Parts: sequence; structure tokens; C-alpha cells
Amino acid sequence: MRSVTAPDGSEHTVRIEWIGNRLRRAPADIVRRIRRQGRRGREAVDAGDAADGCMAIDGLDALALLVGLVVLIALVWFLVLPAAWGLLELVVLVVLAALVWTVRVLFRRPWSIVHRGPGDEVSDRCAVIGWRRAHATMVAAADEIAATGSARSTFGALTPFGPGSTPGAGGGPEGPPLS
Repeated sequence: MRSVTAPDGSEHTVRIEWIGNRLRRAPADIVRRIRRQGRRGREAVDAGDAADGCMAIDGLDALALLVGLVVLIALVWFLVLPAAWGLLELVVLVVLAALVWTVRVLFRRPWSIVHRGPGDEVSDRCAVIGWRRAHATMVAAADEIAATGSARSTFGALTPFGPGSTPGAGGGPEGPPLS
């Protein structure tokens, strides 16, 4: 991602977007789930605290054993299992992201170069085949925005996303030449 300031002082960003919105939001969703699970666990433990001192058992050993067993089960249920589940989700997320990136590179899928102007509005979007060309296009667009305030000549030679656009046709998503 490149953040640049146009000659008129407005802030622009040019980035390569290669992951869909759901996968990009996944880390925040995982944190939210873990926090929600933790809140549920605290509520259940707080509800169980009302029973302290209500049971009249004569043998202190039996009471200590019972309390210890309940605490152990509660710790496993509310701490260990959710933590293990969260780690498993994180591992699956990392593996899926690596697979998506590998498949995208191997099958030469177009990368989306997005220019966001002031107010985080999408000003321009184009498709470029190849990671190096996508990076070169991003750098060229950022340099053009810094110099002129627009990236029309960089994005104009490339095929934009939209209905009827086919990669490789009409100038194609080849991007600027690599140096």
C-alpha cells in the first residue's frame, strides 16, 4: 500500500487488493468471538459462585476434592477449550490465506489495483496479471498521483474491472513494463 499526497494536499492511497472482504476481516472476527466466549465463561462462573457455603458436608477432604474437581472442569471448559479452538481457527486462517495467495500466483489471476481518493472513495480500479507487474503498477500510479493528482494515464492503459472486461484484451492487464 502506498499513501501519497497530491499537489492539492489531499491524501490518496494505492493498494493491491488480493483478498476478499470476508477474509480480510477474519482476524477481527476471531478476536470478537474470543471476547464473546470469554464473557459467556465469566457469566457462568459468576452464577456458580452463589452456591459457595450452601452445602453442608462434614468431611473437609470430600469438600476440597469436590471444589477442586469443579474448578478444574470449569477451567478446562471455559479457558482451555476456547483457547484451543481459537488457535485452530487461526492456523486454518493462515493456511487458507497462503493457499489463496499460491493459487492466485500459480494460475496468474489478475490482481486488483485500487486507487482510493479523499474520503476513502474508490477513484480507479484495474486488473493486472502478475505480482511484479501489479507492484510496478501500484508504484507508477502512486508516483503519478503525487505528481499530477490523478492516475488516469497509468490506469487508463489497463483493463478496468467491470461487465464485459476480459484480461488480455484491449491493452490488457499487463501493466507497465518491468525494469
